[in-house]
Amino acid sequence: MRVLVVEDNPGDAQLVSVALAGSVRPKFQVSLAATLAEARECLASPSPDVILLDLSLPDSLGEQTVTSMREAAISIPIVIMTSTDETGFAERMVSLGAQDYLVKGDFTGPMLWRAISYSVARMTLMVEREALVTELRISVEVKNRMLGILAHDLRNPIGAVSGYAELLEMTEGKSLSAQMMAALTAIRESAAFMNNMIEEVLAFALADAGDVKVNRRWLNLAAVAGKAVTIGAVVAEKKQVRLALEAPPVWVEGDAMKIEQVLNNLISNAIKFSKAGDVVTVSVVDGADGKCLSVSDHGGGIPADVMINLFKPFVKGKTGTAGERSNGLGLYICSRIIEAHGGRIDVNSKDGRGTTFTVILPDDHNNSGLHHVMNHA
Repeated sequence: MRVLVVEDNPGDAQLVSVALAGSVRPKFQVSLAATLAEARECLASPSPDVILLDLSLPDSLGEQTVTSMREAAISIPIVIMTSTDETGFAERMVSLGAQDYLVKGDFTGPMLWRAISYSVARMTLMVEREALVTELRISVEVKNRMLGILAHDLRNPIGAVSGYAELLEMTEGKSLSAQMMAALTAIRESAAFMNNMIEEVLAFALADAGDVKVNRRWLNLAAVAGKAVTIGAVVAEKKQVRLALEAPPVWVEGDAMKIEQVLNNLISNAIKFSKAGDVVTVSVVDGADGKCLSVSDHGGGIPADVMINLFKPFVKGKTGTAGERSNGLGLYICSRIIEAHGGRIDVNSKDGRGTTFTVILPDDHNNSGLHHVMNHA
């Protein structure tokens, strides 16, 4: 095993060389360097398997010595040799890139050999771990890219299926049997579900890649909630569910489109699990923890086994009261959007008594631009 000893004190360097010479297994081949500059020259082929590094050199001192050596020898384990044994020293050295350390004059040959062995093992594990992380990151990026491409390319044919079904209903509806009309309705509803799933898969690919971009502007949460309620009213009316809005003006800095996307999803879910005659309440509150958006329903509640993994992707709960399906992506996407705003989503659900989702957006104490926005709203 090739060992580079970087030590400007000849006596200390000699002691280390003698200690290494006493090893039978492994055998050590020792090279000496008295300065950081000389050590860098010794990194050329054949490079050392490990570096024993003194912190106080003629051309470098203290922590800078470790940092500089680590930059020059990216994948070579480093064992620090020092006269310091203060609390926290080892942690600082590891954070700077060292694998181990020894106190000068206080180690034996076996201790030195063991430190070298451990440092080599630690560096090997670290390199393998970093390679695995890189491989996983690439794998996730490829997966997300493929999801994006697949979802994008499915849009046109699904749009064509839905369009032709609507065209048949409009042009031939009077001559078609009830069975054929029911089939066309099923085609349109399936196409709409698939189209919604494609949109969520695209959003999932972006969220999973950490690519949720937030365009922050001062906005009135009451206006955002009102727009979301108007959009949700169409679906609610079909199920004979009433939407109630309780929203005084509350201003926050955020992305209006993305917050509306979150509200649309939460309102859609609440309607899905409500039955005829139920009320879904959307409220806005300026709370102690931040600005709050809540969506409450009176459905059957969320089972405990589903609640545990509620915001994980592809986790599906019960079907809706009218058989509505879910692909298990909506809440995951919502959580990533709100996390990108620095907020969180809380859930309060009771079996048979309904569920409340509360979006909490952090207060921005720098309100310099808020008064200008409100005065011109």
